[in-house]
Amino acid sequence: MQWPADLSPATLRQPDDRSCGAASVLAARAILTPWRPDDPEQDITEEHRLLTSPTSPRDRFQMPWPRALGTPPWAVANALRALTHRHLATVFTRPRAEIGYEVLREQVRTRPVAVYVGSRLLPRHVVLAVREVGDGIEVFDPANGRLIRVPRENWTGHRVGVARWNYVWFVI
Repeated sequence: MQWPADLSPATLRQPDDRSCGAASVLAARAILTPWRPDDPEQDITEEHRLLTSPTSPRDRFQMPWPRALGTPPWAVANALRALTHRHLATVFTRPRAEIGYEVLREQVRTRPVAVYVGSRLLPRHVVLAVREVGDGIEVFDPANGRLIRVPRENWTGHRVGVARWNYVWFVI
């Protein structure tokens, strides 16, 4: 996968502290389809509303989730499933960073992959893995609207270092 040449990553920078999942889903949409945002802030806000709603427009029931807590992993999985037309698993990788990296590396070869990162105790941020680059993975970080290369040893050693978060929690 490649980031679209006609879209600056900064365009999909999250407008608030809780919409990283929505911005990551829209980044995946931009990578996989010709869609481009008309009003990025409004598009991200609306996507966040859809991702945290119990009734999904993607024909899937979702457990209710308080919008203030960000985006639940199952909602991101549902959105990526709708975009890729594939069944996707949410892999809990916190205790097994090496296995998580291998799952991430394998999946990013064919599609964008959502990754939840956070502190030692909690997942706090969603980034979108875009492609494998050398010995690492390039991710879109919606906190700053940039593409960042994270080396393999950072993934496997819980030193991801994206938006101040180091621990890998989920790979979707």
